[in-house]
Amino acid sequence: MKIIEREILSFQEKDFFVPIRDKASFARLVVCAARQLLLGNQGKGTSNMKLIVDKMSRLFFYKDNKYFSVAFPLTVITDDIEVTEITTYSGKKLDFVNISAIISILDSEYFKNNPSLIDFPIEPLSIEASGIYFLEEILQFEPSYIRYDNDPINQNGKLHPLNHLDINYSQYGTYKLGLQNTINDYYFENLQNTNTDCSFIVDI
Repeated sequence: MKIIEREILSFQEKDFFVPIRDKASFARLVVCAARQLLLGNQGKGTSNMKLIVDKMSRLFFYKDNKYFSVAFPLTVITDDIEVTEITTYSGKKLDFVNISAIISILDSEYFKNNPSLIDFPIEPLSIEASGIYFLEEILQFEPSYIRYDNDPINQNGKLHPLNHLDINYSQYGTYKLGLQNTINDYYFENLQNTNTDCSFIVDI
């Protein structure tokens, strides 16, 4: 099993701890995480990120009593200490230039108004040109989003339990699983690792 941890500084949290509502926000999170993996740790953060590669490959994000996780649709190559290279599953090398290109596409008004790569206008030598193929590949993957909340503000009996898991990000596809107790990061990671024993749902 490969585990890579990164601190997230306070000014970087806007790139990670924002609601995921669609595939575009999932793709943005993935490439920001890839950039963080390549940069390495830059100091003591206010929150943190962890990449775990086992039979699964997932990103985990932790801040206060809220955790969330998504699939990581990229391959990470490391030496004994640092991440040396990140590629797509098809073998394309993702570097800082390509990451900037992907973010430029996602943040463009054209893409926000028409979130499709089919008609996206690309100039041959523009920064977006190098990012379009990477973004297309990332968008093909299932986000596999899951979030753990300890939420005393919105607690409402069994309708909205204090501790719960939110599964899927779409308002049309999301559902909630209540938990009897608080959970720690180890339990949250183990829950999603297909190489460990299953957790069981027990209805009372």
